[in-house]
Amino acid sequence: MSEHPPALVTAVLQRLQAGDVAAADELMPMVYTELRAIAGRLLRDGAPGHTLQPTALVHEAWLKMASAGHGGAAGYQGRAHFLAVAARAMRQVLIAHARTRNAQKRGGGGQQQPLDLCLERFEAEAGDVVALHDTLERLARESPRAAQVVEMRVFGGMTIEEAGLALAVAPTTIKADWRFARAWLQKELPGRPS
Repeated sequence: MSEHPPALVTAVLQRLQAGDVAAADELMPMVYTELRAIAGRLLRDGAPGHTLQPTALVHEAWLKMASAGHGGAAGYQGRAHFLAVAARAMRQVLIAHARTRNAQKRGGGGQQQPLDLCLERFEAEAGDVVALHDTLERLARESPRAAQVVEMRVFGGMTIEEAGLALAVAPTTIKADWRFARAWLQKELPGRPS
């Protein structure tokens, strides 16, 4: 958890939204430790096969958010919403990284990389980031909120309560979405036993 109170982070986000350029400089140090912890969980520091480090993931996600207009124009509804956007940006960075790595391997006789253990928490021991992304896109067509819950919990490391705050729904609803998504992905992820 952040060392800064959520209300303070929310206040800085509101200033950022109002056009206060200095707020962006204040925000990064306030959320960096938390973003770095999320990235560390995603990448499982020190696990074999990683070519992207947590610090690089945080910085690439931050740049992605800034270049997409999330540096000030985005209407963050607080810390939880900001972390949800950051989780999505980290997911997109991981997908782009995996696609690049897989493209470099094509034709070279290399094997497809596993998901680098970053989704072990989600019990996705078989598959890769690109396959998970494609599967999440299919889930989003069937149940958009369930796909958002997966993104927040797996890529953002958010709790049930934090995901509920970000999506403005009750924790019981998030729990139901989480159960549904886990069962659906268990069935749909390539390489998983049926």
